[in-house]
Amino acid sequence: MKNLTLPIFLITIFQLATAQEIKLENKKLLGGLVNYFTQKNTYPYSNLSINSGLGGIYSNSPNDTKNTTFALTPYFGKEVKQSLIVGLQLDFRIGRYTADDIVLFGQTNPVNFERNSNQIGIGIFTRHILYPNNLLSFYIQPYFNYNLLNEEEVQNSNISQEEKVKYFEVGVGLGILYKLNSKIRATLRTGGLNYVNGKWEIKNTEKENNFSSFGTNINLSTIFFGFEILI
Repeated sequence: MKNLTLPIFLITIFQLATAQEIKLENKKLLGGLVNYFTQKNTYPYSNLSINSGLGGIYSNSPNDTKNTTFALTPYFGKEVKQSLIVGLQLDFRIGRYTADDIVLFGQTNPVNFERNSNQIGIGIFTRHILYPNNLLSFYIQPYFNYNLLNEEEVQNSNISQEEKVKYFEVGVGLGILYKLNSKIRATLRTGGLNYVNGKWEIKNTEKENNFSSFGTNINLSTIFFGFEILI
């Protein structure tokens, strides 16, 4: 029995070391999400703007209006454990709102109006996965983002105003993962709760102000589809 003590001890140490090595051999993932939204001829008093809640010009006319946005979110993450991922994400968004023959506040003659925007952001996130071993699993994703947004208003092909916005966003989103194979997963992510705080200013003027908002943000503009690769 004494002769077996050392081999058993060495086997036990080897198994523990191997288990620890497997635990530390956490996978990394590389992914990307996209969102595209377009709406034509919005109904009156729609309160729909291209920057999803940061302000904007709205058309009271239901005819000849169009709102289009496109967003791309690449991200990189690392597994802390099977059910927890921490990561870094970028956020790129462009948008355009157009309305023909509308009357803006303070004006008497109708104009053709455009509002163009572009945004870049960077942030961190954690992902908490429910039932990570299943073919289909769900997750909750808290995040923190810092964003820079630029917008310009155009009336009858002339730039009438340019705005700059800096803001941070703290929130939590929901998502679904589907394993296509051992390396690739399809994912859908949507909004949830978010808090926004920042500052806007109109270029070449002294007009500026702070703003903040808190609420839910589950709508078509917050539904993202994408894929991720485990590396």
